[in-house]
Amino acid sequence: MEEKPKEDKVLKQLKGILEEKAGWNEVVRSGAIAGLAEFKTSEAALNLLIEYTKLGVPQPLRLATIRALGKISVGQSPVNLERILEKLTELAKETFFLTQVAVAAALGQMETPKAVGILRSLAEQTADGRVRRYAEEEISKVQKNIGTEKTLRQLREDFDQLKQQNQELRSRLENLEAKSK
Repeated sequence: MEEKPKEDKVLKQLKGILEEKAGWNEVVRSGAIAGLAEFKTSEAALNLLIEYTKLGVPQPLRLATIRALGKISVGQSPVNLERILEKLTELAKETFFLTQVAVAAALGQMETPKAVGILRSLAEQTADGRVRRYAEEEISKVQKNIGTEKTLRQLREDFDQLKQQNQELRSRLENLEAKSK
């Protein structure tokens, strides 16, 4: 079980770099971010990354961190994958060109059909043709990442889930209507 203490030590070093080494164009700290992204199954690494996507983080560092979310996503638990998707959905609403490009790049590295949905809405919402084209390219990357079969299966599952929820809502509504008569 040598892995965990070693991982903790490296994470601690990377965190130290992030806290101290602001500098020329954020090259050093962006390197630390890239290092964190390699800990694909680490929740601690993910928590640090999410911290550095906040507004007010220097632009080059923030953009590197947004892209890193895509990379780290492939080993995270379903709950943490949801957190990443939520964060990227939120970031996709920002209008700054470079932020939108970084979000698209992050989503393009992911292996979940949900990334396609966020990319689609980014492509539809953006006023920038370059972002739209880029988002569309990233959609095909995600589809390659997960394979068409898996995509279809996931879509079917999502659809069945929606149908079931719809059914449940219908019967609840009928019950309510019956009671109110």
